[in-house]
Amino acid sequence: MEIRGLAFLPILWSIWMLLGLSTLFAVTVILGHETHPYISATAARLPESVIYTVVFMVSSILGAGIVLLQYKFMIIRTEPSEKRHLIGQRILLAIGWISCIGSALNAVFPVNVNLTAHDIGSGLGFGCADIFNLCQAILLYKRSFSSRRMCHIRLALTLVTSVLMLFFSGVMSSFYLHLIPDNHKQVISDAGMVVEWVQMFCLVIQQLTNYTDFQHLSLRLSREGVSISLREPAQDPENP
Repeated sequence: MEIRGLAFLPILWSIWMLLGLSTLFAVTVILGHETHPYISATAARLPESVIYTVVFMVSSILGAGIVLLQYKFMIIRTEPSEKRHLIGQRILLAIGWISCIGSALNAVFPVNVNLTAHDIGSGLGFGCADIFNLCQAILLYKRSFSSRRMCHIRLALTLVTSVLMLFFSGVMSSFYLHLIPDNHKQVISDAGMVVEWVQMFCLVIQQLTNYTDFQHLSLRLSREGVSISLREPAQDPENP
């Protein structure tokens, strides 16, 4: 059995996340639990906490598969003599899977179950995903089948996500350390909420830029096992 073209995976992940997050936001606001909810705050009560767990658990499983496919793609497109790059890809694979584990931890322990475990999972999920995406966005300039413009878009989305993550981390740290004056707390809190949602939206859209490369991959299932290969001979990334 052979599945020709795996572009549906990043598309499926993106659609799942957009629908899941939209549902979480709508249910939280409609039920009156929060008027300006952070993503994690949508899991503070039932029934949102159940939806939250399902959304992020499924996304972590799909994400682990996508990370593996990105690793396989980069290995296929790398010359065997480039040992340093091969080692680097193995390290990035580990970082990508840590991100997925963090997302799963975040799903299993929403804020109403265990806040500490939730924060650790969120930090690992967002932080490692950002490192993984940034490194791959840079490396794909040389190995991607995407046009140069698409590579620019991919890198730009990754950089925007990184900046927003740093800003959001700063806001959260300021609240934990009580550095924000009382008269500014609401404004800063609302700004942090908007930044978190925009950051997640950029992360979802960034995943769609893998479409061009994934459509060149094939998945073969046989008695010998599972194998991933290119559908056609390697092309010049400048002229896909």
